[in-house]
Amino acid sequence: MPTNRDSAALILDDGTIYHGQKLGHLDENGRMGEIVFNTSMSGYQEIITDPSYMGQMVCFTYPSIGNYGINNEDNESDRPYLDGIIVRDYCDIPSNFRSAKTLEAYLLENQVAGITGVDTRALVRHIREKGAMRGGIFAGDFGDNALYKKSLEKVCRHPSMEGCNLTDGFNGELASEFVQKHISGRKIDTFKFKKICVLDFGIKFSILKHLLDIGLLPVVFPGNVLLEKWPNFSNETFSGYFLSNGPGDPASVVNGIENIRKILSFQKPVFGICLGHQMLAIALGAKTYKLKFGHHGGNQPVKTQGKNRVIITAQNHGFSVEDKFFSGDFFKKSGGVCEVNPNDQTIEGFFLKDKKILSVQYHPEAGPGPNDALEIFSRFKAMLET
Repeated sequence: MPTNRDSAALILDDGTIYHGQKLGHLDENGRMGEIVFNTSMSGYQEIITDPSYMGQMVCFTYPSIGNYGINNEDNESDRPYLDGIIVRDYCDIPSNFRSAKTLEAYLLENQVAGITGVDTRALVRHIREKGAMRGGIFAGDFGDNALYKKSLEKVCRHPSMEGCNLTDGFNGELASEFVQKHISGRKIDTFKFKKICVLDFGIKFSILKHLLDIGLLPVVFPGNVLLEKWPNFSNETFSGYFLSNGPGDPASVVNGIENIRKILSFQKPVFGICLGHQMLAIALGAKTYKLKFGHHGGNQPVKTQGKNRVIITAQNHGFSVEDKFFSGDFFKKSGGVCEVNPNDQTIEGFFLKDKKILSVQYHPEAGPGPNDALEIFSRFKAMLET
């Protein structure tokens, strides 16, 4: 672990404090967010740049972070969107031929807070017992009770994740730029590609890449702007619709849910992932709820209903769809739950065959994570062709 670092502390809203050392950018005001933990053994760059982590601070359960640096290829967006990282041991000398800079240089460049030297095992056990909670990373010597009290008050004033709509900043421009660069860089001929309308709530680059890889051309629009205000939109242009991942509470994305209801009336294939999955369920009449500590990692099991099959998936969500909605006659006649999490029986996927709706809670594009679920993109393409 690096030496000669300034002291810092992580303070949770229940008053628990974890001491460590400053990592990355940390000013006198500190940095606040919801504390979650990610169980992936690698892929910290993809996690840090995943827009779904906006408003959160990620505790990495893998003990050594930074050992392969930061490269120019693995970003899932244009910059980090999380509010901080919490690690046990920061490695400041990366060893990887792809490394372009250290992790800390990247954090400083993007003004992301961090703390190292934390007992992450104790922190994860605390969150698993008490649930995800607000927290803050602060610089200073917290032997000073007045500083501790002042910092704790800041944490307790920070808004909780429930009720937060964090999708407003995603307008489709960045995603569209990525699509064009990918097409020109790979010299892809999209003449025969089917066009799909993508609602951007904070989409990951790897999702766009996989859609292109199977012969679909994403045309991206801002998910939380009412459909009537989209420039140059025409339903006749598209073979189907894709609802992206993103941050925050799905029930708070009012315009996005209204857009999905309108899209459902077009009676074309619809595919949702993560936040898009949750909002699609809400548009159909379901409700969502906050999980105790969520599912974050590249090693989450998903069991296929009616089949003796379990796939390992990448997941990143703090909300889930209520399962009682899927027991009604509406779903029994035309579809139903197709996948569940065997650890807690939460809904991981549903389908409506007659309406050509496919929706999953996990991330089939991985990034980081396994490729067990990649075939679901091909299932969506098949829906467009029938």
